[in-house]
Formats: sequence, C-alpha cells, structure tokens
Amino acid sequence: MRGRVSAAALAVLLAVTPLLADEPAVLEFRAERIEAADWRLDELHASFELSDDGLRGAVRVGRIEVPAAGIELADSAVACGQVLLSRSRIRCRAAALTADFPGIGRQTVAANFDYERDSGGLQFDVTGLAVAGGELRLDGTTAAAGSELRFAGERLEIGGLVDLARTFGVDTGELETSGFADLDGTLRAEESGLTRLRMDAKLTDASLSNDAGTLVGAAVGGAVGLTVARSAGAWRFDVEIFADRGEVYIEPVYANLAEHAVRLRLGDVRTEDLVVFDVGEFNLVQDSTVGVSGSASISVPRGDAPATLDSGHFEVIDTAVETVYTSVLQILAAGTMLGDLETAGRVSGSIAVRDSAIDSAQLELTDLILDDRQRRFAVYGLSGTLNWPGAGRDPDDAAPSRLEWAAANLHNIIMQGAGVSLRLGGDDLVLLEPLRIPTMGGALVVNRLVMNDYGTDDASGLLDAELEPIQLGQLTGAFGWPAFSGSLSGRLPLLQYEGNAMTVGGSLTARAFDGDIEVSNLRIAQPFGRVPRLQADVRLRLLDLERLTSTFSFGLIQGRLSGDVTGLRMAGWEAQAMDLHVYTPPDDPSPHRISQRAVENLASVGGGGAAAVLSSGFLQFFEVFAYDRIALRCLLRDGVCAMSGAGPAGRADGQPAGRGYYIVRGKGLPRIDVVGYRDRVSWEALVRQLVRITRSDARVVK
Repeated sequence: MRGRVSAAALAVLLAVTPLLADEPAVLEFRAERIEAADWRLDELHASFELSDDGLRGAVRVGRIEVPAAGIELADSAVACGQVLLSRSRIRCRAAALTADFPGIGRQTVAANFDYERDSGGLQFDVTGLAVAGGELRLDGTTAAAGSELRFAGERLEIGGLVDLARTFGVDTGELETSGFADLDGTLRAEESGLTRLRMDAKLTDASLSNDAGTLVGAAVGGAVGLTVARSAGAWRFDVEIFADRGEVYIEPVYANLAEHAVRLRLGDVRTEDLVVFDVGEFNLVQDSTVGVSGSASISVPRGDAPATLDSGHFEVIDTAVETVYTSVLQILAAGTMLGDLETAGRVSGSIAVRDSAIDSAQLELTDLILDDRQRRFAVYGLSGTLNWPGAGRDPDDAAPSRLEWAAANLHNIIMQGAGVSLRLGGDDLVLLEPLRIPTMGGALVVNRLVMNDYGTDDASGLLDAELEPIQLGQLTGAFGWPAFSGSLSGRLPLLQYEGNAMTVGGSLTARAFDGDIEVSNLRIAQPFGRVPRLQADVRLRLLDLERLTSTFSFGLIQGRLSGDVTGLRMAGWEAQAMDLHVYTPPDDPSPHRISQRAVENLASVGGGGAAAVLSSGFLQFFEVFAYDRIALRCLLRDGVCAMSGAGPAGRADGQPAGRGYYIVRGKGLPRIDVVGYRDRVSWEALVRQLVRITRSDARVVK
C-alpha cells in the first residue's frame, strides 16, 4: 500500500492482522507520509511479524520531523524488539534506532516509543547517543499542545558542544575551548518554535579564550543554571552561575575563583535580537569580599567583539577594596601611578552608567589603604564620602565630598592626618576650604585648588599654596640626603596647569640656611608623565656656609654663599643643561675660615693639588685657614661641565697667572689656595664625586 494515510489508519491495519495462521504472520505497510499535529513521517516502510514470542517490527523512514522542536532525522530505521498493541496505544519496546542525527552523524542507539492513538501524541526515550566525547540520554513527548524534550549527559567535552552549536547556526565566535560539562535540562517547543529551555550544567576544568584576548577562562569549575523563554517575539533569560575553581578574565574584570568563589544571578533578562540584553535584576557576590546588585543594559556583538555595558545602576554593598582593585581597577590603571598598589578597606554606595561610561557615583569609603609598591606614595585610614555627578555635569549639581585620612606618604615625606572638602563634577574639582596638611614639623597649606578636565588632554588647573616652616632635616632625610639643619618655608604663588605643563605665576620663595632661595621662570612639562621636563632659574642669597657644610661630612667652612642657576633644564629630574655659579658675596662681613678637610674636598672637585701641600710641610699642623673668597662655576652642556672659579690662578707675588683657576683664594698667613686644573668634567662623574664626599665620615687630612 502506498499513498497518504493517517496514523489512525495504521492502527486499523494492525488490528486486522491474522492471528491463527500456522506460520508467523507478516504484515508489510508503506506510506508516503504519516503526520500528526506536530510531527510527521515521510517514506514509511513498516514490517511486522507475529510469532510465539510476540509481535516484532521494523520500520524504515526516509525522514522524521518534529518542526517545533527543530528535530529532523534523515534515513531512519527502527527495529522494535517488542510491539505492544491496545485500543489506545501502540508501544515499541527494546528498539534500535538508526538515523543521521544532525551535527553528530549516523548512529544506532537504544530507544523506546509509545504512540497514543486518540491524541496522536508520541512518547520516546533514547539512550547511548554519542555526543561530544560522551553519551546523551533523551526522552520526551510530542502532542498537539507542543513538544517537550528532556536531555542529560555526563562528561561531555565542551569543545565538542561548541562545535555542535555551530552546526545549528549559533554564532560562538572564534573560541578555543576545553574541559567537560555534565548537562541536564528540558526543552519545550510549540508550533511557533522553541518556547522554553531549562538547563543545568556542571563544569569541570573548563577553559576558553577568544582571539582578541578579551575573554579568558582557565580550569574553571562550578555550575550554571539557565532558563530561556520566548513569547511575543522576545526572549527572556534567567541565569545563575556559581564558580569556585580556576581563573576568569572578562575585559576588564579578572577573578581568581579559587581564592574567592563567585555567585552571579541575572534575572528577568530580555532581548529581541540576541545582541542587546536588558538585565532587570543583577546580583553578584564574591564570598565576603564583593556585593553588587542592580540592573543594566548590555550589548554582546556577534563574533569576537567584546561585550559592552551600555547603561545600568548598581548598588555596591560593603565591598573589599582589595578585590575591586585586583579584579578591575588594576587592569584599567596598568602603566600608570595607580597600577601597582597594596590595598585594603571597604567601600559602599551606588554607581550609574550611561552610554558605556560612569554617569554618577556616590561612595562611602571606610578605612582604605592605598600603598604604592614602588614606594612613591601611600595613604592610610582614608574614609569619607565621594559624590560625583558624572561627565559633563556642573560641580554645583553634586553634594560636597569629604575625605579624611590618618596618615600619608609622598616620596618618603611623611604627612600627618588631615581632611579635605571638595566639590566634584564631571572632570572638574574645586577645593571648598583651605587644606592644611601637617608634615615635617610644619605644614603644607593649600589655599586654593581648581582642576578642570582632569584625566584628559585638555586638563588645566590652579594651585595657591604655602609652606609653613618645616624641618630641613626631615625633608632631606626623606630624599636620602644627609640631614640638613634649620627650617624651610615659602610660598607657591598661583601654580597653573594647562596644556600638560605646570607654570608658576611669579617666583617661588623659600627661607633656608639663614638665607633666601628664589625659583623663577618655573615650568614643568608632562609632570605626570614618565619623563617630566623642568626648566627654571634659581637664585641663592647669603646662605650660611657653616650651617650648610655642618650638615654634610664636607668639612667646616664659615662665611656666606650666594649663587645663581640660570637656564636650568631637567629631564626625568636629571639635569641636562644649566649655568651654575656659586660664590662668596661681595662685602661679606662674616668670618671666612675653612678647615683642612674642606680644602681637600674642594681640591678633589676641581682636580687641584692642595692635598699634596697639606700632607707635607708645616701647613699640615694647621686645622683652619683664612680665605678671601670661594667661587665655582659649571656650564653644563651635553653631559659635560665647563669648569671655572674665582678667576685664573696666579702666583702670590702678583706675577702673571699660571695654569688653572681659583676655587678658594687664600688670605693672610698661613695662606692656602685651592686651584682647579680640570676645565672639563663629566657631570655624572662630578655628581658621583660630590655624593661620595658628602657621605664619607673619614677625614681626608689629619
């Protein structure tokens, strides 16, 4: 028989099978198509045999289709070990199903089928289906109301599952994957297509990465729960993830799951195009270190392009700063001053995101520690409130921010606790009241601070500050220099920052060593870059040499010293060019006396021969000598100093000058002159020589 018949007609034909024949009764049946409400068979050839053992059958089908569930099996054959007939059902037991399964090839698997005559519904189960290096078990039902498929598999290769998904048109990008998954789930379909999917997965040693390096997972272990529903042309998702093994990087977030297990829930996620996802409820907990909840809109482009956070609102709940820093901020700050910090403390508050950028933030900081591993700066016990209205907002739109800290350190300069009131808005900052930071026995007082567009190429700002007298010994000790005596004070009048450069609207004045220091024409280009460039002129007037030299192991010099540094140019805080000239001021009324040790050290700087004179003859018995004046000049260019001093050296009887220049010109009896003979000296070597002298505790001449 060939033609188009219904499933009910097949049942009638089977019912009239001869039952009393001496030989086994055989019935063959052919049909071009048999179809029910939501399934159909094409090119059916059935053969049934009735024997003493019961009814057996073999069925070959050109194609089996369940359109709503997306099932289509080509060139299929079913051999029923036992066929059971009743008024309401046809059962095929202990069957062998052979078919070309989509994506996994032709296989023969064990199966059972149960057809209900009245409803046209079909129940089935399939075991031993080879998928992704493991076995998958299927069972389900098809009926007029829809189809439901249940599946379960153990130790399936994740790479094989990804490849299988690609065969069904799922865009997985260029992912490299490995590891295993145990799956259990249910798929529901209606005439319109897939309507609901529930799946639970257990991951073991799961690893994945994309070509762009924006998504990386290594040896991840945990569980994933997924529910997908479709209605009115839109998809709705609920996702729950728990992971307690391995490492994950999803740009720009990194997490060590073995150290801190992660629980993530995305609820009421809706999408129409599977590209833009609106997350109705978001909750992330990482042990006791991170708590974040909120809602968001996320774009997941097809291919390898990274996902983007388009908008959202998040509540940060008593979160550890260390975890936030190591997971997110450290990656974003790589290569900057904030890229290598020791951190601690807690943070709470709320953050809003709009157009893929932070739109506003209100944060409560509790006992933070930010300690640079490069020892450039540190802040301890930082607490307070930050209110930031976001980019493009006026500072007046935000409530004031207030921060306090217990202690701080900047390039080994220890600062005591203080508090600051600010108003933040967009990329702008305004100091609301003077800030006084106690340090080194005095204080730094910031009277005015304004910054605009900070963090951008158009950043600019103003700073008006002064230095209450600080102890020079503490300042120089912080720089690793010998401890100076005395104090330092001064004023920084209206420092301006614009065009990635700092300039001072006036002169920086300071008081040190009972004299005056003035820095003018100060300009620092790229002050926060890797190689800051400084230019300035420095004026020294009437410094007390005894106070200055007693600070170092240089030897005693009494008198006053003035000097000028013009055309100073520094790169990376190292001198590149300058005209340095230090000298005894004219008409200095103070005593001019110099010790043997100071004579020897000055002679070594200029390559003079005073050491030989002092080490022999009667001058060795004198500890201190009088001098008329001291002078030394270095014209630095291209790493070399052109040296000179207090005029060309001459004989004491007034005869024409000989070779060399005076560094110290003697006076009275016993008289000693220090003459320099090196007119060109490497600046690097000169600095090393001065450092060696100032750090030496041994007397050169006895």
